[in-house]
Amino acid sequence: MNTETKEKTPAPKGVIGCLAAGFEILGRNLGLAAIPALLDLFLWFGPRLSVAPLVQGFVAVLKAQPAPDPEMARQVTQAIQLLEQFGEQFNLLSLLSWLPLLHPPSLLARHTWAKVSPIGDVRVFSVASLLALIPWWGILVLIGLVLGFLYLNYLARRVRAEQAPAEPESTPNEALQEEQLVPMSTSVVRPLRVFLFEAGLLAVGVVFIFVWMLMVGATTAFSQIVGFLVWMLGVGLISYVALHLIFVIPSVLVGGRGLLQAIWESVVLSHSQFPAVMGLVLLTLVIYEGLGYVWSLPPGDSWSLLVGILGNAVIATGLTAAIFVFYQERLAD
Repeated sequence: MNTETKEKTPAPKGVIGCLAAGFEILGRNLGLAAIPALLDLFLWFGPRLSVAPLVQGFVAVLKAQPAPDPEMARQVTQAIQLLEQFGEQFNLLSLLSWLPLLHPPSLLARHTWAKVSPIGDVRVFSVASLLALIPWWGILVLIGLVLGFLYLNYLARRVRAEQAPAEPESTPNEALQEEQLVPMSTSVVRPLRVFLFEAGLLAVGVVFIFVWMLMVGATTAFSQIVGFLVWMLGVGLISYVALHLIFVIPSVLVGGRGLLQAIWESVVLSHSQFPAVMGLVLLTLVIYEGLGYVWSLPPGDSWSLLVGILGNAVIATGLTAAIFVFYQERLAD
């Protein structure tokens, strides 16, 4: 009598297991955190690109408009104060780290400090017109996307090499060397897929946000409650779409999928394992934002901020690696 035996497929790691695996990979490859750390050091010691003159021009237009009633005048005054604060603190170079999982993570891009560093005042350049702002915005976002691809691709290669089932007498370094011997067409196609996804996401996002803001403004003029509901509906829709697209980049870089297949895989994975995905995302956000608050406590002119910069780079990279591991455990070949 012949009996067939089936190998039991090991269950994929849970959320905590993926987080542990991500930080274990980082522990063996600390160089993975180099790009985020170097980016923050540049934002700290490098020049600032200020939009204060442009914001002041917009503020002058607001001040020149007559207010129909005292309540509206109060709201306009509050808006002007917020705009002036934004114009003084915002560094346009922070666009180098703007989109999560597309740009390299950065502490200083998310928090604003005075125009000082431990070595003294830094050089400030101003953008005074909208015609100058648009090309700067495009160039900085593009550079950020290139840096993000280099960062995420290197991270994906390490995850793929260390998480893949090892052959006898095989090591992660050997597996990585084998992966480096891929055809030139593959090394060109992957960044092309990533950039196409990023370009499409940016294009759709800009159109959606523009229409959304118009709807919020129009509905708020009639009813603040309706305007708030439209605002919350937009936030919920953006969050829902982002949650279902979170694994597109891992699918392309770790799984080697085509763009359409990567989008489909990400949607299916997020939908089919919604509780686990939500747990991973929420735990990642709590860790990153909670520690991000701690890292940002030192003032901009204190060398203590260096600890925050390095800590943020390490934590952000470990959490990103955990997302890659989560995908690798479930769908990657």
